[in-house]
Amino acid sequence: MAAPPEIALTDLNGYWVMSKSLSDPLDPVLTLQGINWLIRKIVSMATVTMHVIEFADENGTTNITIEQTATGGIKGETEVRKLDWSEVPHSSGVFGEMNNRSRWTGIGSSAESGGGGPLHPWLTEGWLEEKTAEDGKEHIQNWVVNERSGWTAEQVWGFAEVNGERHHVRKFMVKKDEEEAKARMVYVWKGRNKT
Repeated sequence: MAAPPEIALTDLNGYWVMSKSLSDPLDPVLTLQGINWLIRKIVSMATVTMHVIEFADENGTTNITIEQTATGGIKGETEVRKLDWSEVPHSSGVFGEMNNRSRWTGIGSSAESGGGGPLHPWLTEGWLEEKTAEDGKEHIQNWVVNERSGWTAEQVWGFAEVNGERHHVRKFMVKKDEEEAKARMVYVWKGRNKT
């Protein structure tokens, strides 16, 4: 179901399912990240559900905890995003050891990549204009580094119109050496409570 208007990046609390039919194929991105063929096939068949818990801590910093579950025998993982651009280590059974940084961001011409320089234009296109953060920054940016596998991933989160409906969307671009792969993930709103 489309995300209702009261659901915004400042309140993603609830359950979301990644739509395989509305999202881009993940295989090119997973291949570049060094994920083996069998795991890529399992991921492509799995249904991924996210339980998102979002809150502001005592310093007013947005924190997002994402508890993921998947069908197909994939072990669920929990991700923690602290939107103050501090480095947060994360260990994944699929992707290995990574360091994540997250923040509120705008996507205008002055938007900066986590790796320096401007954000890739593809990451800044196709969004609905929804100013939700206090300073007018309307998107969430994540920068992920996997030093062992030699790749970086940059994500931008927001809302976009997909097939005439408003959905939560995450666009991400993975780079390794001179290669890059990108994908758009579209999430279907399931509600505040698990059904």
